[in-house]
Amino acid sequence: MSRSVLTAPLLAFAFVIERLRGVPGARWVDRRAPWIVALLLLGAAVALAVWMAQRSPERVSMADLAAGSLSHMQSWVIVSGDLAASASSADGDYRYNLTDPGVPDARIVVYSSVELPEGPGTVSGTLLGGSSPRQPGFGWVGQLRADAFLAREPDPPWIAIGLAALALVIGAGHRTSYPMFFGQPPREMKATPLSMDVAVRRDWPFDQHVVPASLAWQPGAPVGLNFGDGRPVSLRLHSAHSGVDAGELRTLRNSQPALIVRPAMGDMALTFKATDQRDAVYAALMADVARPEVHRRVQPASSGAVDGSGAMDGSADGG
Repeated sequence: MSRSVLTAPLLAFAFVIERLRGVPGARWVDRRAPWIVALLLLGAAVALAVWMAQRSPERVSMADLAAGSLSHMQSWVIVSGDLAASASSADGDYRYNLTDPGVPDARIVVYSSVELPEGPGTVSGTLLGGSSPRQPGFGWVGQLRADAFLAREPDPPWIAIGLAALALVIGAGHRTSYPMFFGQPPREMKATPLSMDVAVRRDWPFDQHVVPASLAWQPGAPVGLNFGDGRPVSLRLHSAHSGVDAGELRTLRNSQPALIVRPAMGDMALTFKATDQRDAVYAALMADVARPEVHRRVQPASSGAVDGSGAMDGSADGG
């Protein structure tokens, strides 16, 4: 199975979620997704408990009853078979024998206050006897007090299912972005001086606005981003494995090589024109991580440096 077949459903889901984010109130839901999901799951649990607490009939077969498979807590059943009239009971009730051609030497004596149609059919009622399994060498006989009207099988717990499904969609949608990022191991490259144009999505994945920028790096300095306002921004990763991920951003129609950089102020997505450009920038970021500690000390707060894993330095030293 090709990779595109596996990723297509995910991309389609992300595409729909991104369109739904344009609906009024969707951003409010997205910001409060963890709390909303928790409340929906709680509501689903309550609805399921109410559904389970309701008394309802259970559909069983003659074979199940003869084998003693019915729970001792359940006496209201729905069973199908061939219904044949028998002698009326002493109290004037109609009496029938219910059999199943596929289960020989087994029958249910059915008592009913109303006349029932003979032949193949289905009856519901309270099982009076016959909950014990058939004994070897003996026939099996059960007794059933039939309902005046055939009971309806319970519907699935649609409310609980709906609430749980909505919680799943909101929870998954909250963690979904479009374009979607798929990890891809970068090719090992030697870090060399570089300069290129990139596209940046700040506060990714929530902000999908693409900002053009230029990126440059020289050995001994952090990677610098320039958004055209004359003040370069230095990308400093204090954790090689948690500060950046290499891969590609995909849509339903195309894909772009990308790096996800995690500065302290929010994730950033950098997209490139070619895979080699992405891998070269990745190598530069790793080279910056490997510099001696004396070159990686955190600058005073006035310079705009932020400490921490994957920190971002706002000073101009990376230009």
